Amino acid sequence: MSDLIEFPPYDFRGELTGEEFKRFLKYCADQGASDILIQGGDYPWVEIQGRQRKAALTTIKQGQLSSLIASVWKSEVETQMRAGEGADRALEISGESYGIARGEYLRFRCNFIQARVARIDEAYSITLRVIPSDLPDIQKMGLEQDLFEELYPGKGMILICGPTGSGKTTLLAGVYAYAGSVLPDRKVITYEDPIEYVLGGKHWLGPQPAQSQLVRDVKSFSEGIRLAMRRKPSIIGIGEARDLPTVDAVIDVALSGHLCFATLHTESCAETINRMIQQYPPAQQAAVASRLLGCLRVVVVQRLLKTTDGKRVAIREYVVFDRDLRNQLEEMSYEKWAPFIRRKLEGEKQTMEDKAWALLKQGRIAKPEFVELAGAKAFHRRINEESVL
Repeated sequence: MSDLIEFPPYDFRGELTGEEFKRFLKYCADQGASDILIQGGDYPWVEIQGRQRKAALTTIKQGQLSSLIASVWKSEVETQMRAGEGADRALEISGESYGIARGEYLRFRCNFIQARVARIDEAYSITLRVIPSDLPDIQKMGLEQDLFEELYPGKGMILICGPTGSGKTTLLAGVYAYAGSVLPDRKVITYEDPIEYVLGGKHWLGPQPAQSQLVRDVKSFSEGIRLAMRRKPSIIGIGEARDLPTVDAVIDVALSGHLCFATLHTESCAETINRMIQQYPPAQQAAVASRLLGCLRVVVVQRLLKTTDGKRVAIREYVVFDRDLRNQLEEMSYEKWAPFIRRKLEGEKQTMEDKAWALLKQGRIAKPEFVELAGAKAFHRRINEESVL
């Protein structure tokens, strides 16, 4: 329940300096925050297990943010915000003065945008995602066994999907970490915007992974993928397949004999198939559908639901594109693929809605959480169906 989550507010004790702000970030991470929101004219807020909590005793003044951005990041970030471009940056904090042990560090993914915040026009809004320093263990994520067994084919495309904050990055980091600690012949390279989890370390059995950051290291995801073809990787990770050049490059590299992971902001397996194909002009969609079917191995869509014990749980719907499924899809036009996949998941009771309903019946999530995911109509339909049975 929401009231199970507590966050003792931080006391800045005066000016919002860069040094004090970094101590605040360390405090938030220690309290279990996953996200931190800083806005001109508002209190700082943190998100813990999907719940919003006020993070400090006083509001942040808009006039304090220019010097804060310049001291913690760079003044060019403010220039981009003022130009309406926004910015994404990584922030790494280390040092015993912040309470971080020698050799350790704390990382954040930071997004900057200008917006109207309540009564303040052109206020700055900074969102920071806490990136744990330890790589996640995919074997502790509750992954379905048949899904886990399909995550490391020799080649092809695997899509990790879901809305913002659904754990896509954490799941991918777990995939890479397992490859590094168990599969020594898998050479991993990634292209990210920005780099979040830092891969590698003493436990990594094969070559240390190379992570490239957009803009700093490569111009675009599609350019990174083109360069990857000459680097003989076993696994290529793409931060997000968000435009046609990137989607096209991902398909090409997957067809060329590499294993490629990419993320998409989609909320169902059926929607994911449509999104990939509809990136292309109508005249090219039939041809790209054939290419897509030739390389697609797994589509996973994940959501994090708030549980009644104050935590969160991941639910997933997924489709494994094995030989039988590909043969079935080849016999129909690509326009019918999405409805077919939707019916397949519904028939197997493996949709997101099915997974959430099971948790509701177990008492692990509350009715509002189910309704937020599936809608009130779906809730009443399922109640009526079960009353008939």
